[in-house]
Amino acid sequence: MHTAAGIARTSAELRAILSQAQPARPLVSAIADLAGLADGRGSGVSLQVLRAARAHLAALGNIPQTTYTLYREFQRNGERRGYETPYFAKRDNLGAAALSVLLGDRSSLDHVHDYLNDICEETTWVIPACEPQTLDLFNAGTAFLLAETLAVLDGVLADEVKRRVTDEIERRVMTVYLEGHEGFWWYKGANNWNGVCNGAVGATFLLLEQDIQRLAEALEYVLAGLEVFFSTAFEVEGSSTEGAAYWQYGLSNVIPFAEMLRHRTAGAIDILGTPRLRQIARYPLHVMLSPGRYASYSDCDEQVSIAPGLVARLAERTGVAELLDLLAEPAPLALSPGHTTPPWRHIAWWDGKRPERVQLGDEWLQDAGVVRLVGATPSPAPVVLVAKAGHNAENHNHNDVGTFILHIDGETFLTDPGRGLYSRSYFSPARYENPFCSSFGHSLPVIGGQLQAAGAAYRGEIVACDLAGPSKRLVMSIGGAYPVPELRSLTRTLTLGPDGQFDCEDRPDLQSPLEVEEAFVTWLEVTVSGAIAKLTGQRHVVELSIAEPAGARFHLEVLEEASRANAKPALLKRLSFRVPAGSPSARVQARLIA
Repeated sequence: MHTAAGIARTSAELRAILSQAQPARPLVSAIADLAGLADGRGSGVSLQVLRAARAHLAALGNIPQTTYTLYREFQRNGERRGYETPYFAKRDNLGAAALSVLLGDRSSLDHVHDYLNDICEETTWVIPACEPQTLDLFNAGTAFLLAETLAVLDGVLADEVKRRVTDEIERRVMTVYLEGHEGFWWYKGANNWNGVCNGAVGATFLLLEQDIQRLAEALEYVLAGLEVFFSTAFEVEGSSTEGAAYWQYGLSNVIPFAEMLRHRTAGAIDILGTPRLRQIARYPLHVMLSPGRYASYSDCDEQVSIAPGLVARLAERTGVAELLDLLAEPAPLALSPGHTTPPWRHIAWWDGKRPERVQLGDEWLQDAGVVRLVGATPSPAPVVLVAKAGHNAENHNHNDVGTFILHIDGETFLTDPGRGLYSRSYFSPARYENPFCSSFGHSLPVIGGQLQAAGAAYRGEIVACDLAGPSKRLVMSIGGAYPVPELRSLTRTLTLGPDGQFDCEDRPDLQSPLEVEEAFVTWLEVTVSGAIAKLTGQRHVVELSIAEPAGARFHLEVLEEASRANAKPALLKRLSFRVPAGSPSARVQARLIA
């Protein structure tokens, strides 16, 4: 069951609306007017954004080279970074140069012309990992970036450059979308691609298309695609199985498109004003661990840099004012150009203010199978526990039914390690050989030598969630995630005590005795002594102790090869112990000792 946004319109309805509303060109006038920096609000934020863009501005003189050889690296060895690094740097630099000109520095205008022309010279805007698609995330995003650059700098750009850019966008994106949108798997897909691509294409048409009939046709297709996005890429309550980073990415083009469309239709179509968007807007608040840090299940990193302009506008237009908590200190902000997301929206939509603190509460996202429990130690240090059930065919899936994160005073002690390194093999049947995608790299048991299996049939369920007492308790049934015929059920009970003590108990029900291995993963330094392990963070030390079965001892494994192969800045450690066949349960406790 999913919820519709109710935004779809026929081309006839759209033609009627568009013919009565204002023309397309003033869509970004509010942004273009910022060039004058008429008030203090704009100038203060402008300085922050310019400082963030300084590295890109310093590199403008050397246009990054996107060569054929780099493009073909992915085909030859599956490597993405060689081509994507200069590809994205080129677009980041363009955004920085355009911002500089927009804010009154004409010395960067030649750079803008050169970057626009160079991007037009690229054989394709599709990145090699997305071949053989003719319209992907970054082809669409490049078109939007270029179209918006033409709009905000319309009065200063050379006519011949504007014509070239417009022709290339028409050839590579607009015509391709009109003629082939139904053939793209993402067009009515149930993940971030839908929002990113349809949002970018819709905004590009609004910025460039002067023929109302053709514009109406394109918008009919875009709105039909986005209706499916809002309905199926998010659960009924508005949550995302892709995590906070992909929540932001999926909406990154939708938000400006929605505002342009509202402006172009004189308010007749107001996507951000729908109840469905209010539901979706709340999601990252429910999975925050501390400012700037979020539950890192699936292919989501724990630390997520939030784009303040997008979040501020979403908060204002949906009425979810708490969204501004995402900007609280010391969270990192995405102020600099973001590949195909220009930085001027921060100036237009954000007042520069950041909350000093955030008050987190307990959450139960029943449709997504995610729970957040919040407590405190006597010191008091805030303790946050996030756990998920779900299934093993989610978007950007990891085999992680029953995984959890223990986060104390802004630092994660027991982790979900998040995404691995994107490559050809990462998005292939070999995906689950990577420990970052398999249950081996999560705080999950191994049953009879078997890890969890991939597929929608392998799932878990939250069977109880008690948030009322001094001890908060979560019970999950996770046995269905294991391809073990002898396993009737596996019940995981997580408890957060009134003093911040954490307890994890696993109770398997087996038709015949099997050995069980319990495992817990962390990025922190670990010392082990028998049934005791100490995890040392920057501010605190947590003691992990085996309460059951008697005689069990921790074994420490450093996943050095996997961590380096996945370009991780630290080494993932796996603490495990064996539970003899026939033991009724395994229980581990964690408490802050320093």
